Amino acid sequence: SDLVTVSNLLMEKEQLESLGGAAYLAEMIDQTPSTANISSYAKIVQEKSLLRKVIQSSQEFVDKAYSQEFENMDAFLDSMEARVFQLAENKNVSGLTDASELVKLSLEKIESLYASQMLVTGVASGFNDLDELTAGFHPGELTIIAARPSMGKTAFSLNIAIHAALRENKKIAYFSVEMGKEQVMVRCLASAARIRLGDLRIGKIDDQAWPRLINTAASISETGIFIDDTSGVSPFDIRAKCRRMKAKHGLDMIMIDYLQLMSMKQKFDSREREVSEISKLLKSIAKELQVPVIALAQLNRGVEGRSDRRPMLSDLRESGSIEQDADVIMMLFREDYYDKNNPEIKGVAEVIIGKQRNGPTDTVKLRWMPEYGIFDNLVRGPEAPMPDSPKPPTPIRKGGTPMNFAPGASGNA
Repeated sequence: SDLVTVSNLLMEKEQLESLGGAAYLAEMIDQTPSTANISSYAKIVQEKSLLRKVIQSSQEFVDKAYSQEFENMDAFLDSMEARVFQLAENKNVSGLTDASELVKLSLEKIESLYASQMLVTGVASGFNDLDELTAGFHPGELTIIAARPSMGKTAFSLNIAIHAALRENKKIAYFSVEMGKEQVMVRCLASAARIRLGDLRIGKIDDQAWPRLINTAASISETGIFIDDTSGVSPFDIRAKCRRMKAKHGLDMIMIDYLQLMSMKQKFDSREREVSEISKLLKSIAKELQVPVIALAQLNRGVEGRSDRRPMLSDLRESGSIEQDADVIMMLFREDYYDKNNPEIKGVAEVIIGKQRNGPTDTVKLRWMPEYGIFDNLVRGPEAPMPDSPKPPTPIRKGGTPMNFAPGASGNA
């Protein structure tokens, strides 16, 4: 409608003069916003709404800070940061969702999976039988990898991390509470380049190994692996660092070595309650950031006292809550650790799936090569998490020193 048509309609109904006449009508039309600018107007409304939420949230935190109505400082700061990230991403806190909306979303996901015909729908481990059993590590899920000491927990987790970063271009946040970040990277280089870890630690590298090491180092330096070796790191620290990493670099998976070395930085009645709280928070991190969280865990000594030392869920150390919170629990077992004289079991490792919330439980066998820190597919398929074939050799100086090696700089998360 325009000024002429509206004026004619009002004149026919003898209402034009009572409303102020044609001059007043023209003034009203001039002051009416144009639909051509509707997107700009909508943006202004959205920004004002966001500002009101900022004011409301700020006032809530000021009131809590003055009254000190919070359990502990870490939890208070974590809740503040979570609210800021929600506002920055313009997210509403999720509430109840009706069945029709959930059915629609679920069917869309199922149709997408059907169309892709992919057997591994999460982040692949690189171990064929394991991926076939679990379909990978999935967003929002907490996976526990548990074992007794010296079974290869760290090596197993690093094999998975290297595969995800090199083969699938995933961004990985790896929290090493037990070892320093340089030690972790040396292990990555040894396994990926297939150089004996003992030799690499003392710099005993022959001319044939140097090109593999240099090419592997160059490849890993270009991946999205970020390593943090903070001692006694808390779930709140991990959540804060991973929020920032996701915003800055992207984030596909979080790995922690290992759960029982983490700390809540507050007093609990027992260590069991503290570990239970840690496992609950790790699950909440997986859900909030929508990435898989993989946490290594120690099994208790009860395993050693049985004739069959294969671990069970009840062997999880210091917490029954871990079993409840985890979506998947994998337990590593190597019989050759206890029976070193039996050639039939030498180098064979078992990954026992003791719990899988959305899939079957079973046992997968892998090959274990301790000299390299590598787990490998035992029977079929290509070799487990390894980089592509080495590139042409890098020139080597006399004495085995590499020339012209400058790996790409990786930023800090």
